[in-house]
Amino acid sequence: MNFKRIQGIFLIIFIAIDVFLFVFYNRSSVTNSDSSSGSNILEEMRKDQISFNKPANSAHEGFYFSADNTTALRQQATGLQQQSYRFDGTELVSEFKRTVTVPKGKTKKTLDKIVDNPVLVAFGDSYSYSKQLSTNTEVVYVQRVASGPVYSKYGQIRFTLNSERRVVGYSQNYLSDVKLLKEKTKTISEEKALTWLYQYNELSNGARVDWDNLAYTRLLTARGQYVFIPTWVFAIRMSGSSTTILKRVNAYTGEIIKTGSNNQSSNSNSEIFTIN
Repeated sequence: MNFKRIQGIFLIIFIAIDVFLFVFYNRSSVTNSDSSSGSNILEEMRKDQISFNKPANSAHEGFYFSADNTTALRQQATGLQQQSYRFDGTELVSEFKRTVTVPKGKTKKTLDKIVDNPVLVAFGDSYSYSKQLSTNTEVVYVQRVASGPVYSKYGQIRFTLNSERRVVGYSQNYLSDVKLLKEKTKTISEEKALTWLYQYNELSNGARVDWDNLAYTRLLTARGQYVFIPTWVFAIRMSGSSTTILKRVNAYTGEIIKTGSNNQSSNSNSEIFTIN
């Protein structure tokens, strides 16, 4: 079965799902989703001592898209210098011949110079620094595809910081051969995604929402092609915890997306990490 046929099947499935959810959403909206219900839910969250900034009620837009990461990075990596590298599956793992010191407060400035240098990082101009996803021990750059950031390991560069704030090397995945599977479609609002996260019992009493962002997450894989959808990603800090948990809401349907620690589908609803 060629990819064009797979693409057509996906498109039909997605349209059917969208139509069903549109009908379901509009039926539900008659009784549950009027303009005041969102405010009432937010008030309930406040009473449960859940901390968050006032979410926006405006809709955004996004795409379904497919991509792969099989050959482009391997081909481009042949021009890399001042490092040794290998491939772990489709992921490039690099080790610099000289380590890089990253002074506090200058993380982005220091690593931008490396990412922007084509002999040090392949396709570096496709990535941007993510303060939200970076931690005390790992600095993350995310690939931008279809006008949005990819919050998945399949489109990221990850620099590991040691205890002396020195970077020895990095790991990289790159999405290529991007194909849009349907036209740009409106998403649910930040407010709707947050309230549904609460209604699905994904926010416990005393939790704090540190940040949220609309980004792309892998939905499924078919014959080596990854299919991505826009998702609302929320960074949740539970009461009394020093770690942050990422939770994802499908920005089309409001469904909670189950992901593992490497942003892959699993039986877990969250990813856990310690942020700066």
